[in-house]
Amino acid sequence: MKALVLESAGRLVLKDCPKPAVRDGEVLVKTKAATICTSDINDINYNPFGIVLPMIMGHEGAGIIEAVGNGVTGYSVGDEIAAHPVMPCGQCVSCKRGLPHLCDDMAHLGINHGGVFAEYFTIRADRIRKKSADISFAAATLMEPVCVCIEAVKRANVIEGSNTLIIGDGPFGLMIVNICQTMYPSNKLIISGTSDFKLSYAGNAKKININKNKIDFDDIDSAIVCAGTAEALDTAIEVCRSRGTICMFSAIHDKVPVDMFRVHVKELNICGSCNDMDYLDEAMDILAKSKIADVITHELPFDEYKRAFELAADKSGEALKVSMIL
Repeated sequence: MKALVLESAGRLVLKDCPKPAVRDGEVLVKTKAATICTSDINDINYNPFGIVLPMIMGHEGAGIIEAVGNGVTGYSVGDEIAAHPVMPCGQCVSCKRGLPHLCDDMAHLGINHGGVFAEYFTIRADRIRKKSADISFAAATLMEPVCVCIEAVKRANVIEGSNTLIIGDGPFGLMIVNICQTMYPSNKLIISGTSDFKLSYAGNAKKININKNKIDFDDIDSAIVCAGTAEALDTAIEVCRSRGTICMFSAIHDKVPVDMFRVHVKELNICGSCNDMDYLDEAMDILAKSKIADVITHELPFDEYKRAFELAADKSGEALKVSMIL
């Protein structure tokens, strides 16, 4: 099969590779669509997780089951599925604490298990869901991104009647806006960013281009930070009202100063959000009844992968999510 293999940091190569063998509890999937995530670009360029190379990359995928391993029930050859890349071990301390998404020994597509940037991939059957005919394969690749966005909404304590600010107009910020609109359509919702083009995908949320206007609200109950900067965190601390919740969805890689006096006097809650608490079914439901898949602005053939990565990496261009079609 053809696959995109990371041979060293910054060196992604299209190669002929053996088709993976399906193991007990797994399915073999013929890939129909694979979408590029910002984390894929970071992994390819810098390998921050120390991936043992070479490795087939990619973790947002969907396709058709070609083979079913021993012990798999509920799925058959020919089923059209979406894949969730995180495969918890079920045995470690985090899993036994009820936090399998923070598993201490997880398998993960594109990190320590062959990824979806290939004509075929394998995955544990408990980490897939069937897709309906009205969801395209490209849209189905968003199951896991939608899952992690649902996690952020829940961690931010967004509830009926609350005011929510999303900081950052990248694909995840826009998906979170869409999820909030779907789950809580009457809530006050604000998104800030730097691109009028990207903000145009935020539906009926109030849109603030911070290059043109200041965020001057002080009645925010929940702030979800989808921009990995100290300035974004500081803004969230400033605009959240007492007992507000700030969810750090995007990582800030450097240590940053935090105004702990304001955190103290406002009794703010600051939390992180990483992976998700198994929201696969909820994600598929949202994909079916919302326009969240509009964030896939480009679909390119797999053999045009270089162009696909160029588009996905160009933050100043008019591309959000880019899907490769096989």
